[in-house]
Amino acid sequence: MFVSTVTNTVDGKGRTSVPAAFRERLSEDAVYVWPSVHGEFLEGGDLALVDALQAEILDRVADGSFSNLEAQAHQAHLLGKMRRLSYDKTGRMVLPDDLRSHAGIADAVSFVGLGNRFEMWEPAANDARMEDLLAPAKSTRLLGVRRS
Repeated sequence: MFVSTVTNTVDGKGRTSVPAAFRERLSEDAVYVWPSVHGEFLEGGDLALVDALQAEILDRVADGSFSNLEAQAHQAHLLGKMRRLSYDKTGRMVLPDDLRSHAGIADAVSFVGLGNRFEMWEPAANDARMEDLLAPAKSTRLLGVRRS
């Protein structure tokens, strides 16, 4: 699973390091990253996630919950804008300009683990989002977790 939040620097050429804990989760020396349609951040994961997303799109067309147009929209925005980003032995990869621009990433990026996927945020935007998510998290319970 992708877990934790790690903020790494981004140099002038767009290079940053994939967190070591994230690299341990990956089965190849690459990550798949795409601009989110849900906001100014990037989403990413491994090839298994990409395969699962594609299968979900096809399944939803088959069961009628997606029209052909909705499937095309998801494929165009997900697969059409997705990048396979290789990283070197030290974990460094280059974030393309268009992806950095979409997320407002300049000199640092926060990697946020979300189980089978992760998000990449401009650090101040991630801090603000986490603050916004605190109240809903406090007002609900997870099964098996008890408050004192």
